[in-house]
Amino acid sequence: MTTETKQSSPIRTFFGFFTKPFVLVANFTRHILLLLIFIWILWLIFGGQKIHVSDKTALVLAPKGYIVDQYSGDPAMHALQSIQGTRVPETRMRDIMRSLEMAASDDSITALVINPDELMGVGLAHLREIADAVTRFKESSGKPVIAMATSLSQSQYYLASLADEILMDPQGFLFIQGFGGYRNYFKEGLDKLGVDVHLFRVGEYKSAAEPYVRNSMSEEAKEANLHFMNDLWQTFLEDISKRRKMSVADLSEIIDDQATRLQAQNGSVADMAFEAGLVDRVMKRPFMHKRIAEVSSFDDKGNHFRGIDFKDYLTLDLPEVGGNKQIAVVVAEGVILPGEQPGGSIGGESTSQLLQKARLDDNVKAVVLRVNSPGGGVYPSEQIRRQVEALQVAGKPVVVSMANVAASGGYWISMTADSIWANEGTITGSIGIYGMLMTVPKLFNKLGIHSDGVGTTEWVGAFNPDRPLDPEFAKLIQSNIEYGYQQFITAVAMARGLEVSMVDQVARGRVWTAKQAKDLGLVDNLGNLHQAVADAAEKAGIAADYQVRWLEKELSFVEQVLTDSMAQAAQWLEPQQTSAQAQLQQLFAPMMADMQLLLNRRPGEVVKMAHCLCQAPQL
Repeated sequence: MTTETKQSSPIRTFFGFFTKPFVLVANFTRHILLLLIFIWILWLIFGGQKIHVSDKTALVLAPKGYIVDQYSGDPAMHALQSIQGTRVPETRMRDIMRSLEMAASDDSITALVINPDELMGVGLAHLREIADAVTRFKESSGKPVIAMATSLSQSQYYLASLADEILMDPQGFLFIQGFGGYRNYFKEGLDKLGVDVHLFRVGEYKSAAEPYVRNSMSEEAKEANLHFMNDLWQTFLEDISKRRKMSVADLSEIIDDQATRLQAQNGSVADMAFEAGLVDRVMKRPFMHKRIAEVSSFDDKGNHFRGIDFKDYLTLDLPEVGGNKQIAVVVAEGVILPGEQPGGSIGGESTSQLLQKARLDDNVKAVVLRVNSPGGGVYPSEQIRRQVEALQVAGKPVVVSMANVAASGGYWISMTADSIWANEGTITGSIGIYGMLMTVPKLFNKLGIHSDGVGTTEWVGAFNPDRPLDPEFAKLIQSNIEYGYQQFITAVAMARGLEVSMVDQVARGRVWTAKQAKDLGLVDNLGNLHQAVADAAEKAGIAADYQVRWLEKELSFVEQVLTDSMAQAAQWLEPQQTSAQAQLQQLFAPMMADMQLLLNRRPGEVVKMAHCLCQAPQL
């Protein structure tokens, strides 16, 4: 029997080669859509079930990951990363605030339980705002607040200290280390690679780019950093000591003497914390549940106290904002970059568009710009500041609420507001700009690569990284940086009603705490977002009756459906990054911020940066 082999024609083979990738993409897209539709159906079946709160229920405040004002990244990507387990967990401040506000007047909620075990990082300003919200909850409701914890880092302990009573596991750990900051310095390594870094700046305290031109921190940077860190540390100690009913001196002694005290308790951290008065009871988890059930109730199985997570609780009340007396809150969180940027970064275009939207909306009577940024590019900062000015010209007051950090470009976008509010845990200032170029002629020489050519003027090829930096070109850049600095301090002086010479003295890249900045005239009031919103309403003449609207980029219907579906799936699966993974990302965050700024430039452009590369200490 003869078997014939059917051969493809050359034309069929040719077109098959080019169409195969498209078929693969089409199949992949179809499978993804089917998966999303399946997730959506599951969400409609299970996710639509309304949560019921039984009587004598405790609201559980258990923030996961880092506390932020705005989720980072695109919402759809945010949900997809949650499913994949690649997202650093985040908790929004507004969700914490709203849940506490709701629970205070809800008769079904009889207690607040704080569980800080999954908190990874948070700035002091955010913690102090949560403290204010918990205080309002206590005063308006009279309901008890109990904290239950195992291991307590510095930030976790601060959160737990908001409770009337702290319960700690006998195997738990507690360590308070103080505030500080260490960075990697790259000069020696860059020299070995043959990379030359050219830094242009004004101000001896503008230390953002020091790691690229030094092997250690400058004395000026050490002086300035210790100055603001000591002030923040004093605020931290005062907050804790007041709640634990001890003096600042006694609390400082406990912290300094942790090792000796631990030895006296045979190595038991829980016993040491109890003996020092840092916690109220040491008990295992089942007994914690029994204690909390005394102020709430047991669940149906009788093993745990009856509680509801604050995020689930929020689904009971999602008010629509539709009135004609609105205070718009626009979040400016992250590094300031050109163009359109996702959440967690500030875009010169995208943030400006939100402010413009508020200006054109007749229902919006005033704007609160919530700033949590170490700065970034000069031009995108100026783009945003111009929109702030346009709002004011349109007769709409703009109030700035500073979170953990509003420095350099973060201060630039704030300075012309009608009033600036900053928390005592805020750091601000760093008024100054710098520019940085890297050239690699030594590296090319090592590799045997040479550069040569001709040009009609001496400036041709001035930006080429494979050539040494021309001294005349360096003068040109430094002159422009100095001009930009003069623009910055002049604008601050005009906005704040100060002399330019005085602003220059407090500027020069130096960072200040909010208390120090208020004394210097750089901010108007010490307070939180809640107070800033009330101030904006008063300035707009609607203090008695207004709604707060968080103004963010709107999703299309399809985007919203897909995002909600994936978010629901992520909540079921609950994969997330480990603490170690998240901390590794935080370790390289400063370097990545620098690289973002340097790479976001057009060819033949020196990026002028108003960036302090500073952050309020993550507790």
